[in-house]
Amino acid sequence: MLCKALRMIAFDMDGVLTKCRSSWRALHIHFGSISIVDEYRNAERFRKGDIDYKEWMKLDTEAILKAAGGKVKKDEIERVLLSLEIDEDAFKVVTYIKSLGLKTAIVSGGIDILANHIGEILGIDYVYANKLLFDENGYLLPGGIEIVNPLRKGEILRKLSSLTGIPLKKFMYVGDSEWDLDAFKTVGYPVLLRRDDVLLNLPSLIMISKLGELTDSINMICMHG
Repeated sequence: MLCKALRMIAFDMDGVLTKCRSSWRALHIHFGSISIVDEYRNAERFRKGDIDYKEWMKLDTEAILKAAGGKVKKDEIERVLLSLEIDEDAFKVVTYIKSLGLKTAIVSGGIDILANHIGEILGIDYVYANKLLFDENGYLLPGGIEIVNPLRKGEILRKLSSLTGIPLKKFMYVGDSEWDLDAFKTVGYPVLLRRDDVLLNLPSLIMISKLGELTDSINMICMHG
């Protein structure tokens, strides 16, 4: 089936392609820094504009290093992140999307190690996620490289549109939280994977209760779009 209405499906990663809703939080739980970041409420400070995303990454990585006694090997971070489960419907959904000849992307405020791993497994065409930094001996460095600002995912989607020549009205973005609001407002077909703790009110928002339902939404769009 040729789909004229859709040409690109972009996914958030954490909580959409993975069962874990935050790859950052998974690291904090493993290394024992979760109480530090919860106490300092860095996510809230970022939302309010008190800190930028680069500073948030710095504070988060510093918290991990502090809890771990000052040194964390890349190997251990990879073990934690790559142990996170991919959603059981992800393979089926992405395979179906590819069978229609559509392009795919991950646009996530999560961590590049996991995003690149999932992208390779699923055969995702474009992967955008934030990069951790390591020294020459493979130890975590404070900070990181901002690729995706969680509040400005639309910037990446516009860049992707320019790169591929696909108009944003033919983009679908699949997210699961208020962090995806900018992306939802940017694309022609915003899809919310519903969570009990997420309340969003956008007239054009397509609702699904599990990732596997996305194929039905795509079918409807392709048939009638």
